[in-house]
Amino acid sequence: MNEYEKVCQIALTLLKGVGYTNAKNLVNCLGSASNLFSCTKQDLLSLPGVQSKSLVYSLIDQFSTVLKTAEKEYQLCQQQGITPIFYTDSAYPTQLNECTDAPLLLFQKGNISLNQGTFVSIVGTRQATNYGKEQCFKLVNDLAKQIPNLVIVSGLAYGIDIAAHKAALQCNVPTIGVMASGFNRIYPTAHRQIAYDMLKDGGILTEQLYYDEPLKPYFIKRNRIIAGLCEALVVVESAAKGGALVTASIAGTYNKDVFVFPGRCNDSVSAGCNALIKHNKASLIENASDLLYMMGWEKGKIPKSLAIESTLPPFFNQLSTEEQRIVSCIFNEKMIHIDDLSNKVNMGVSDLLPLLLMLEFQNVVICLPGNRYKLK
Repeated sequence: MNEYEKVCQIALTLLKGVGYTNAKNLVNCLGSASNLFSCTKQDLLSLPGVQSKSLVYSLIDQFSTVLKTAEKEYQLCQQQGITPIFYTDSAYPTQLNECTDAPLLLFQKGNISLNQGTFVSIVGTRQATNYGKEQCFKLVNDLAKQIPNLVIVSGLAYGIDIAAHKAALQCNVPTIGVMASGFNRIYPTAHRQIAYDMLKDGGILTEQLYYDEPLKPYFIKRNRIIAGLCEALVVVESAAKGGALVTASIAGTYNKDVFVFPGRCNDSVSAGCNALIKHNKASLIENASDLLYMMGWEKGKIPKSLAIESTLPPFFNQLSTEEQRIVSCIFNEKMIHIDDLSNKVNMGVSDLLPLLLMLEFQNVVICLPGNRYKLK
């Protein structure tokens, strides 16, 4: 890919008045970001769905300015060893690209593929207790023994975030830190050395330009990347309010599996975790084994209900024809989202739900966070 296309990709993110969806529609329609910046007003007005003349005129007026800024940004990337990754690039994380508000562009530094490995995000309070830090280390250490390609994702913040990164480094597990600032400002400064250590077998990601300061709105944007990158998100400790709960909420909207460690009812640093459990926003886990089981990641293990000579559970013949279709599909897939299950068994979700509920009552299937099902 030529340098000018990369400059145009950066410039696209700087255009005011263009959201994620519209920007992607423009690129998809025109074929590339550079084609957009060669458009005239008439070219843009002739595109399907483009009706606002004022928006088109505004975009054209911004072209020169944003291209100059983007060129400087690209030069900084070249000088500092930073890789800009556009959403159409093969290096862009597939998990994140499935999210509707995924960033158009990521800036990456380090030595890791964003599409290889089992990504687990760990978040929590900045005021972590010794108990929380211990649980964090045990979780990473035990997961690493079962998942050879484990990657830990967090936000480099004080407390649980940095405990997760440290645990990964101690256990020789690749770890990715997602920042709310540009690369000029590793935030917080106290974690600069750890961030550098992570680059050897892991990396740092941000959506922000090189000189961007860690402003409050950027932390929310950072949180959605942490949520979108992972297959499972774990909240170790969280107060009744805080960024960890925001990240968990975002992960829920992305249909990610969310897990929490519970705390005592009078522990302020666990109030958020307990609330997530109470409102059925996350599943309770006590250790790595719980997470491995609920995600279907157990190494060489088969649930007792499936430990039979043939390929199907012993209760299979007692089920109705429709239930047998459902159970066969779930068994073959190990774990499956209800939408995928609906397509595979050729049954509408409204017809499928009562049957799944009945199978739950019979202790045949279990419903996991994110509307995923597996055999019990």
